[in-house]
Amino acid sequence: MLKSNFFSATLVPAFYLMIGVVFIFAPEIPSADLKIEYEKIKISLLFTQEIGVFFIIFSILLRQIYNTSKEVYLLMNNTFKFVLLLAAIVCPYLYYHTKASQLLVIFGINICFIVLLQYEKLQAKK
Repeated sequence: MLKSNFFSATLVPAFYLMIGVVFIFAPEIPSADLKIEYEKIKISLLFTQEIGVFFIIFSILLRQIYNTSKEVYLLMNNTFKFVLLLAAIVCPYLYYHTKASQLLVIFGINICFIVLLQYEKLQAKK
């Protein structure tokens, strides 16, 4: 049995839960930031809300896995890092097209989460 508590099991789900709530209940905010200026394409508000649902489901699953078993949480550490890496990779691509500075902040936050997960994995192995 692991005696250590994982800070990422609280921080990452809380972040994605807050972002998901914003995407669901105020989809105009992220949709306006992701508008491409020189094109008339606008991200649909329903699509933005679907992303919010994904974020909330991800946060609930992450927390439930931790609550069920810390060993399983540690074993799935690489999977969580991969999902966060995929989420981080999308940000510079969208920034190139939209120039929304919030995307670079989200990119940095995701990279910090990956580093935190790696740190906790190394600490748990000791």
